[in-house]
Amino acid sequence: MNTNSEILQKERRKLSILMYIGIALLVLALALVSTAAIQVFGGKKNAEHLNDVIVREGEDKTGLPAYADFDGYFQFASYGDELGYYIAYDQDYFYIISIPEKDYEYFEKQFDGSDNSVRFWGYTEKVPYEAKSYAIDALNEEMEEGFVDFGNFDDIFGDVMLAADKESNVFGIKAMFGQKAHLTVPGLFCALFGIILFLIGRSGVKKFDQLFDSANLNGQRILSEINSGSAKWFDDLRVFQTDHYIVNVRGGVTAVAFSEIFWAYVTRHRTNGIQDYNFLTLCTKDGGRINCGNGRTAGKKHRARTEEEHTALLEVISQKNPEALIGFTKENSDAFTALCKQLKQK
Repeated sequence: MNTNSEILQKERRKLSILMYIGIALLVLALALVSTAAIQVFGGKKNAEHLNDVIVREGEDKTGLPAYADFDGYFQFASYGDELGYYIAYDQDYFYIISIPEKDYEYFEKQFDGSDNSVRFWGYTEKVPYEAKSYAIDALNEEMEEGFVDFGNFDDIFGDVMLAADKESNVFGIKAMFGQKAHLTVPGLFCALFGIILFLIGRSGVKKFDQLFDSANLNGQRILSEINSGSAKWFDDLRVFQTDHYIVNVRGGVTAVAFSEIFWAYVTRHRTNGIQDYNFLTLCTKDGGRINCGNGRTAGKKHRARTEEEHTALLEVISQKNPEALIGFTKENSDAFTALCKQLKQK
């Protein structure tokens, strides 16, 4: 059987673990985002010419940063409003490239009418089968019938194409959140949850440390009452009932003096319309509202025990503070609203 001090230490350890999990998630987030940044910003340095990728053998050629210098290109197919497929060419070879439809004008303007070739950046991808069919028809019209077919497609165009994009989208900050930077979003989610868990854990640990601080006289009084023989522990609710306080130790330490309670009632919580837990709402004479004593209600056994413990606590509140309003009624709600209005006017 745990002593009250052991219960307090156990609850504090839970919050410490939560805090360290948050730190671990933040470290993981940093690693994921850093890796994504290295992939993106280092991609330009490691990019290869598209033709060098095409002629390599015996390895996966997709998803690699690449570039090519084109003398010209023309569209032969499109995929909805998302991608346009183009045949591009230099002095020696033909290639297949895809360009986001929204950026077509941007790429078209890169050809200023001069004889200079234009460098396109992007990542290598497999050519979709349907695009192959349209590319064959389009090039045969430009060259001669039978110039290219499925049998010699890879010899003419290569076995991968260039998924082109604006340079800033491929190797800049925008690329961190793009299709190729697949580590960034998980990294940001890890960071978000890490921060939340760390703050919850740190806040709870701080409240426990304040309770244990010998210089905190009010905390020492509460701690003394918790450790006294008269204190009662509600294990399911994670609440102590002492001579002068209700002390909630779930997620930290929150102590409410019986003498400060103006109104107390049970609040029923539902998720997707299903009641999953109840808790006590304690409204104080200074206009505060504290929720504590969460108890499960899923299943008859849990619901009966939670209702029993909440009823017992409400009876104790009524005994310790006969002036306290008990139960949720319109009259009690109106009385607390009137109190809050009076406090605001002062």
